Amino acid sequence: MNIRAYTIALALCAITFSASAQSLAGLGAINGTVTDATGAVVPGAQVVVSNPNTGVRRQLETNAAGLFAAPSLTPGPGYVVSVQQPGFSNWEAREIQVQVGQNVTLTIALSVGQQTQEITITDAAPVVDQLKTGVSDVVSDRQILNLPINGRRVDSFVLLTPGVTADGTFGLLSFRGVPGGNAFLTDGNDTTQGYYNENAGRTRISSNISQDAVQEFQVQTSGYSAEFGRAAGGSVNTVTRSGTNGVHGTGYWFFRNQDFNANDRYANAIGQAKPDETRNQFGGSVGGAIKKDQLFYFVNGDFTRRNFPLVSAIQNPRLFAANGDFIGDCGAPATPAQCAAAVSYFRRFFGEIPRRADQDTGFAKIDWRPNERNALSLSFNVMNWISPNGIQTQATRTDGGGIGNNGDSTVRHRFARISHTGIIKPSLVNEFRFGWFKDRLFDTNNPELAPPNGLLGQLSVAGQGNLGVASYLPRVQPTEDRYQFANNLTWMVGRHNFKFGFDIAHTRDVLDLLNNNNGTFSYPSVTAFAQDLTNLDGGKRWQQYSQTFGTPQLSVFVRDFNFFAQDQWRITNRLTLNYGIRYEYAQFAQPATFNSDYAATGRINQPGRNFAPRVGLAYSLDQTSKTVLRASYGIFYARMPGALVGNFHQNNGVTQRPITLQSNVAADLALGPLFPNRLPGLDRTPPPGVLNVGFAASDLRTPYTQQWDFGIERELTRTTGITASYLGSRGIRFYGVQDMNVGMPTGSFTYSILDAAGSAAGSFTTPTYLRANRVDPLYGRVTVTDNGNFTWYNAMVVQVRQRASKWIEGSLNYTWSHAIDSNMGGGSSNLFFDRLSTVTNGDYRQERSTSELDVRHRTVFTGIITPPEWKTGNGFARQVVNGWNLSVLGTLASAPYSTPTVFVSGTQFSGPAFNNTLNGLGGSTRVPFLPRTSIPIDNIRRVDARLTKGFRISEGIQTMFNFEVFNVFNRISDTSVASQAFEARSGVLRPVANLGAGVASQGFPDGTNARRAQISLRVTF
Repeated sequence: MNIRAYTIALALCAITFSASAQSLAGLGAINGTVTDATGAVVPGAQVVVSNPNTGVRRQLETNAAGLFAAPSLTPGPGYVVSVQQPGFSNWEAREIQVQVGQNVTLTIALSVGQQTQEITITDAAPVVDQLKTGVSDVVSDRQILNLPINGRRVDSFVLLTPGVTADGTFGLLSFRGVPGGNAFLTDGNDTTQGYYNENAGRTRISSNISQDAVQEFQVQTSGYSAEFGRAAGGSVNTVTRSGTNGVHGTGYWFFRNQDFNANDRYANAIGQAKPDETRNQFGGSVGGAIKKDQLFYFVNGDFTRRNFPLVSAIQNPRLFAANGDFIGDCGAPATPAQCAAAVSYFRRFFGEIPRRADQDTGFAKIDWRPNERNALSLSFNVMNWISPNGIQTQATRTDGGGIGNNGDSTVRHRFARISHTGIIKPSLVNEFRFGWFKDRLFDTNNPELAPPNGLLGQLSVAGQGNLGVASYLPRVQPTEDRYQFANNLTWMVGRHNFKFGFDIAHTRDVLDLLNNNNGTFSYPSVTAFAQDLTNLDGGKRWQQYSQTFGTPQLSVFVRDFNFFAQDQWRITNRLTLNYGIRYEYAQFAQPATFNSDYAATGRINQPGRNFAPRVGLAYSLDQTSKTVLRASYGIFYARMPGALVGNFHQNNGVTQRPITLQSNVAADLALGPLFPNRLPGLDRTPPPGVLNVGFAASDLRTPYTQQWDFGIERELTRTTGITASYLGSRGIRFYGVQDMNVGMPTGSFTYSILDAAGSAAGSFTTPTYLRANRVDPLYGRVTVTDNGNFTWYNAMVVQVRQRASKWIEGSLNYTWSHAIDSNMGGGSSNLFFDRLSTVTNGDYRQERSTSELDVRHRTVFTGIITPPEWKTGNGFARQVVNGWNLSVLGTLASAPYSTPTVFVSGTQFSGPAFNNTLNGLGGSTRVPFLPRTSIPIDNIRRVDARLTKGFRISEGIQTMFNFEVFNVFNRISDTSVASQAFEARSGVLRPVANLGAGVASQGFPDGTNARRAQISLRVTF
């Protein structure tokens, strides 16, 4: 740690412990104003905030402005607020529910007299929160337990929030069109898997924590306080359950098999019957008091046993018809026998692959309140996952990846937390948190998936990949552990609520992998592959061969030093101003080994000016706060993924040495191996011109977003509210890659374009990058990670919320949005930054277009219908009629778009720098004369439903039977389409049939969006 980091840390820690403010990281608050009947403030009133269920008790006093605040409250129902002042009647409100990250604001008017006023509040907070300035939402325990949920993974409910869309089809999330860049917290502590910048355990697992261990969670999309950071997108803060004075528990079992399921669209297309599939999810929870009002416990165990075979096929209009018939070109100089052998080799990628997944999850929590001034909480979560042939989670893979890109997956997750809340005095509250986090992801090859010809590496033929063995296995990627220390204080002074705090974390990633260590063959045609497959003449007909040599083990770290200061200033009872600033400094492990030819490989820049100001205001248009205007602006910095830090250490051309050989270069062809062999040795020194090297730009900065929003919220009834908002975002200095060695394009080449009938339809001329123009002929690629990429996002949002009433609780959210970027792709494409994404080297502006994450129209609705209890008739009739519950969750979304691409078969012109793109750059394969993101994929029309029947066994014991259907109407949506528009061969661009035809209907978490259903039993006491 350098002197500069120490200086910043010590200076800001001094500020932190001198004064601070309330923390809402995993907690909530109750505050209010006490006035008399005329509206004059009442100072010195005695206020007690308590919760009989959990033993919480805070004794407060209103200040000179008539304000009181009880910060750092554990979220949950059952809070009671009472107010006493001589000369006035007593005032009391019961059944207040505090939710995570929310201020429950009470306006209390005392009347003169001696009688006691009692008010019962049954809602979590007023419909309109007059203090909130940002855009956020809370998914409550009632929604978590009652809405239909597929796979019991609660972070799926994040998609209920406006501004959030799915990032791909594997469970990732995009906030405001930003690829990745989100933060995931558990009880306020960071549980983001920093290497991949995802939720703990990633999305292949069932869940990193049991649904029944989660009480609620808060989704913050913008305008959130300076306390939160390390996220250019959004923040998801999960709150776990705690024990109470009463002993409560639950046991549950969820079951499904193939009889409940519809078949995947593309399994049907190739005539594959529904595979046998079973899934059992079962477990239980119990919580209570060890010592009433002081010591509480909660424990949960959750288990999954799943058998879900994978249907594998190849659907490529240049190789196979939709029914699986081979339609590719294979002929002279290959013999009929050689072509038959090649087709037979391809046939091994069709069929049903056995696959299963077993997961065990446990959670335990202790809460101790020895007195009114102190509260201590300890929790621990553990998750073990193992899935043979489970790296690929789709129900159907139509690209060969079910066999040729698969293996056995294992995940281990651990998380521990200690927090202490101390009441120094009623206006000063301290909260300290410590967190320990560990994720271990390790995957291995399954020998049963290996081809019979001894091929150990990957294979691509005529643009069809996944025809070999997964090139990244075996791997440990990564073992990640994190130690986190955070402290916040609350200090209320007059109308100000000051906030200061720090959050310091050390995250280490240990890797053991040598990606592509067994090599990858790329063939331009089936004919060329057929000749090499039989290997009768010792020929080398591949177009390109690549392989990586070097050391697989690596350990890197990221140290985060984060500090914030914030004030919530209630200027008047109707106007609130939130303003603050956050500072983030990240220290990266510097490479111990570097390339002497490129000194930049020995340094990763550590930006020191990451200041993030944030400001928001809320203004009530009337005295009753039924209509509130909100506006906010802020800067939000991203975290550098551990994957990128590791890449800077490995891709220096010394630690790991990736080489790329091209058949049009005689020396490369002579060096390359005969199929299916690999180049021997792990410490091979490659010849000049084939070694690649990558490093960080000397002035590499931290990406960030500027976010702004404006909205108006109105209470329609006591339980109904409506909000209309505008959301805006601009992503600045996002990471990108350019090649510093390829040289400038010189000359040009003109392609002829044919139509579907084979007739001339036009031409396309492109500048060309030539191998002869390389700046440094000793190397191939010399890639530099810079800050050239960008995003834009604009949205209009309308939200209607119906709080629980006699019959119904629900919501309706509509979002119109437009996301624009520079061809960044999704979150999984923004980790390693080792490939060019531009058509022209370094020209990011040329790529500006609608983002692949753009969803122009999106509507989400929920409803929980609970008929009132019928209390007449005999006992049997009441058992039959009562206890029913129906809940629905629906999503309607317009189609995202895919980008048309071109496959380059063979060398098109003399001396290209790389021979897999039209211009020889080897960057993006998109068609440069067609609009990017111009192929519509499919709309989403989906409704999930749950029907519940409850039976009361005895006083306090209830049994519930559930029947859930996901995608009730089996409205299957394509999630991927054929995007190859042209094939370039001998300088001619030929259109490829079936452009835009669907090739996959994936879905999370089942691997398909075809209808699924399950039954379940739950017993509570």
